[in-house]
Amino acid sequence: MHQTPVGELRALLAAGAIPATTPIHHREDVVVPSPAGGVPVRIYRPSGDVGLPVVQWMHSGGFAVGGLDQNEEYLRKLSIAAGVVLVSVDYRLAPENPYPAALDDCRSVWEWIKSWPGDLGTADVDRVALAGESAGGTLVFTLSQQLRDRGLPLPTAQVCLYGTGTMRITNPEHETVLLSPDDCHWFWDMYVPDRAARDSPYVDPGAAADLSGLPRAFVATAEIDPTRDGTEEYAYRLRAAGVPVELRRYEGMMHGFATMTAALAPAGDLFERIVDFLTRVLSPAVWMTE
Repeated sequence: MHQTPVGELRALLAAGAIPATTPIHHREDVVVPSPAGGVPVRIYRPSGDVGLPVVQWMHSGGFAVGGLDQNEEYLRKLSIAAGVVLVSVDYRLAPENPYPAALDDCRSVWEWIKSWPGDLGTADVDRVALAGESAGGTLVFTLSQQLRDRGLPLPTAQVCLYGTGTMRITNPEHETVLLSPDDCHWFWDMYVPDRAARDSPYVDPGAAADLSGLPRAFVATAEIDPTRDGTEEYAYRLRAAGVPVELRRYEGMMHGFATMTAALAPAGDLFERIVDFLTRVLSPAVWMTE
């Protein structure tokens, strides 16, 4: 990917988006107010039921590509299967908008959700999880830390699909066309051109000295991933800090496999595990006892 111009890579991703075929009760695009001029989001409602929990989703793409259309079919199915109102975030992309633009946008959406806006109708904004894939998974980790540090309301849970737990290559032997070590450095250089800023835990989650008090987590990793061990190390550190963590590595799978549920059986298994996790941790009975 690092040998392809960003604009061309974005066009290729858009052209390859899987058309949505799963009907859903309601879907709408809105713009969340923010200091930077607004953050586009797409809201999925699986039914007209009252009191559904909420999931804020951050897409993949190395902080430089991707948008609301890339996971359309997957997110419809996730909303329906987990019984959640799902809010997909179209955060600003690098290199035009480097760090902290993406994180700021995700926090603006989080604060909007917690304000119980009319666009969310009767959703239960006390039961909200953060979820994301790859770069979006890293944003799950960094946003959770920033919310804790600022004393803001925390998510009930965090779901990370092979988002890097540390900004370094830990498995250079695992290179694929979907992600190589050179790709990682290319994306990181666009997202955080200021090398000094990479010492911040809001860029590199593993840079945090203290991981206590963070939300329970579901972390999935792929065996064939140049950042795998660093992410698993972050999950182990969460556990050591007293955070309940469910960690699962998918052997034989490569970075980027999670949304390929129509082609890969392990992706289907991961989908079911995410649904089970969200159903358990966002249930009223669990939430009210904690």
